[in-house]
Amino acid sequence: SDDASVSDQEKMLILEGALFVGLLLAAVTAGQDSCNVADGDRWDCGFVGTTQASCEADGCCWRPALQTNSSSNLRDTPWCFYPSDVENPCNDIKWSADSPGFTQEYYDIM
Repeated sequence: SDDASVSDQEKMLILEGALFVGLLLAAVTAGQDSCNVADGDRWDCGFVGTTQASCEADGCCWRPALQTNSSSNLRDTPWCFYPSDVENPCNDIKWSADSPGFTQEYYDIM
């Protein structure tokens, strides 16, 4: 047996390690893709005060606040939103109605 040769067991460990790294990178990349959501298509996952850690722990996407204008102190807000692979429950809501939802008397005094 040559000391420079790699045993079958070592080859198997190297292969398993490479496979693990590949799967891990694929999972991270898939997560990033599902967080690539246009601003107008995002819907809130968090609430005021949500941190990046709590947002991501809930399986949601986090975008930090970015300075919007270098000559001012205006900044946008950080955003915790659902990834694109989660269906928006608001899509199932009926957004039209046959009446305003109030009695005519109440509607007249508004």
